[in-house]
Amino acid sequence: MMRILVTLLLAAFHSIPSTLAISCAGCVDLDELNFQKTVERFPYAVVKFDIAFPYGDKHEAFAAFSKAAHKTTKDLLIATVGIKDYGDLENKALGDRYKVDDKNFPAIFLFKGNVDEYIQLPSHMDVTLDNLKAFVSGNTPLYIGRDGCIKEFNDALKNYANIPDDEQLKLIEKLQSKQEKLTNAEEQQSAKAYLIYMHKIHELGYDFLEEETKRLLRLKAGKVSDAKKLELLRKLNILEAFRVHKVTKTSPEKQEL
Repeated sequence: MMRILVTLLLAAFHSIPSTLAISCAGCVDLDELNFQKTVERFPYAVVKFDIAFPYGDKHEAFAAFSKAAHKTTKDLLIATVGIKDYGDLENKALGDRYKVDDKNFPAIFLFKGNVDEYIQLPSHMDVTLDNLKAFVSGNTPLYIGRDGCIKEFNDALKNYANIPDDEQLKLIEKLQSKQEKLTNAEEQQSAKAYLIYMHKIHELGYDFLEEETKRLLRLKAGKVSDAKKLELLRKLNILEAFRVHKVTKTSPEKQEL
């Protein structure tokens, strides 16, 4: 009797829309009826199989990924499948189809144009915003960069800190020209930050990157508004585009000695 009562209480609890569940802006809710038709409308789809009313850090990371993806591409569907282990067992058959382990939610899949061609996020990768971006960028032609970053600028700046001074100046002129053609206000602001850092690294060498990173992290850890934290995060992300595995160019200070 007690077991039946507990089961009924759990079913009643889960049948009520949860105010504690974290929303996922831009995410499409899929079920056994619309799953295939919806997934196959897009070149790529990232689908999270989870409990019916998800919450916690992993769901927050997926929601943040949805926002980032919608800013950068129209070719990627971001969707969720809520699986119930009570009542009518909604979407359980769909989870079984992809061998989803209901004891280890969430399970995240990348579909490539159809429901039979997919890759699952490896179990060793934590569900974080950066890992989700890396998962999609590493398995598709799509680019979902860090917040504030511009792919064309990132690509152009690989190994920037190590190239000769005259090449750095030419690249500054080239990206300055591209910045002037940008129409999006957010991209304009990001491009301005890229160019400032290009000038600073040209003048001061790679040491500037390390010192500026420490400075921004100190500011971000202090008492600042959410808007300011976002601005600092974007600058930190842009600085990462200048990072090199090995510094081969002597800094200007050392050249003078």
